[in-house]
Amino acid sequence: MNECYRRIRYLMGSFFEVTAYGEKESCAKGVIAAFTEIARVERLLSVYRPQSDLARLNAYRKGGTLSVDPELFEVLAQSILYSEKSGWAFDPTAAPLIRLWGFGPGGERSIPPEKEEIAALLDRIGFQHVRLASGQIELLKEGMEINLGGIGKGYAIDRAVEKLREQGITQAMISCGSTIYALGAPPDQKGWRIDLQHPRREEGRIGTVYLCNQALSTSGDYEKYFIFEGRRFSHLIDPRTGCPAEGIAGVSVIASTAMEADALSTAVFVLGKPAGQVFLKRFPGAEGLIVEEERDKELSFHRTEGWERSPAGPSFSRRRFLALASMAMIALFLPIQAEAAVVYLTEEEALRKMMPEADRFDPHPVDLSADQLAEAQKLAGRAFREDDYRFWVGRKGEEAVGYAALLEVVGKERPITFLIGIRPDGEIRGVEVLVYRESRGSEIRNPRFMAQFVKKKIDNPLRLGDDVESISGATLSSRAATYAVRKALAIFEVVFKKRADRHEAVGSPFH
Repeated sequence: MNECYRRIRYLMGSFFEVTAYGEKESCAKGVIAAFTEIARVERLLSVYRPQSDLARLNAYRKGGTLSVDPELFEVLAQSILYSEKSGWAFDPTAAPLIRLWGFGPGGERSIPPEKEEIAALLDRIGFQHVRLASGQIELLKEGMEINLGGIGKGYAIDRAVEKLREQGITQAMISCGSTIYALGAPPDQKGWRIDLQHPRREEGRIGTVYLCNQALSTSGDYEKYFIFEGRRFSHLIDPRTGCPAEGIAGVSVIASTAMEADALSTAVFVLGKPAGQVFLKRFPGAEGLIVEEERDKELSFHRTEGWERSPAGPSFSRRRFLALASMAMIALFLPIQAEAAVVYLTEEEALRKMMPEADRFDPHPVDLSADQLAEAQKLAGRAFREDDYRFWVGRKGEEAVGYAALLEVVGKERPITFLIGIRPDGEIRGVEVLVYRESRGSEIRNPRFMAQFVKKKIDNPLRLGDDVESISGATLSSRAATYAVRKALAIFEVVFKKRADRHEAVGSPFH
């Protein structure tokens, strides 16, 4: 039987989602193998794991050559190729600049850094200061740092796709944030359907692309940014100037691999329209949509010659195509009846919004025992379909400042993905909608509706219509949100709260 099998895992600081069609047992094995491969790549490329080869390289800095893992060497070599071809517009050595502008570890900022601060870092930026030879690498400038975040997740997706192929899976999609790979197509479909949204209108869904054995990556100035004196400064830094690239609202690139799409979308954003279009011609099969923001804030749309001939959906009027190209974040579509799903927040954005004081988020898978499952179901007042769940523990130093549960609850017909934040004392600190798949009812994201859950605990009644006022026209989605909160509180109570109470009883602090 050709079933749809879908799983989400938190890896490399993001949610990876895998959807596959086929026999359930084969899909389950393939998806597990895909996630295992992504975890392996994380151990190789992560700058946050002190024992990874990349972290070891950054700690080594200047002072001689260092032998590195052959796979890391190959990824670095490919990164240098993209960097050279783009005239250094794509450059993973720009990590110090990203931090300076407040978009990396170390905290946000609301005003641009001083010119002197930028100039002080520019001397150590540039892949031309990295030497690769015979499996060894040398950083030629003191204080250099390499961060493969702009290409690493794409590479991880490509490796995971190979694992799916090894299991005989030919219909699947892997996504992570704004980068996806579509393997084959869903049953009876011409491709995996992807919605592209407007970068200046959160609710805008404009246009559709269909992908088959292709990758798509989007870079936009709406993902991470601050506005100072009327100017928007985003996380997409031009390594040649040390400042955020301006004049482009979004770039979307279709390519043969996720790693290539990842790198090209970033490079084109920095290069801008004329140079970006010329640059894309150097990569066979790559096509792109570029959205410029004019001085009057109007958006203008530009596409490569082959974009309309790619499996990118039907043509539209100029006005509609203009908005199509504005693609803010990529909204994934569940293959069931090819209905749209809108991604409102990434996992990292939701976690940081929920617990801004935390300096890290540790994944904490929960596998309920039979007794815990029975108790949690009793507390929630409803049977659970699963016994394993994804929680995160937000920490500041070693102290647990909060918890978050990722839950999917069906609204009218399709699942809604919620992130529910819980304080250590078992009190709700917030609720966010990450992915919404229904055709209507997204009004539940209204802060006034979600505020009704804040400070609720497991012993508080949560009855829709009595304790929680539903949103007009979104009753079923309101009920789904209410149940998600109740379910998260029940699981927290039987897993985390009881453990804390046991530690407290013996005089030991629980972290």
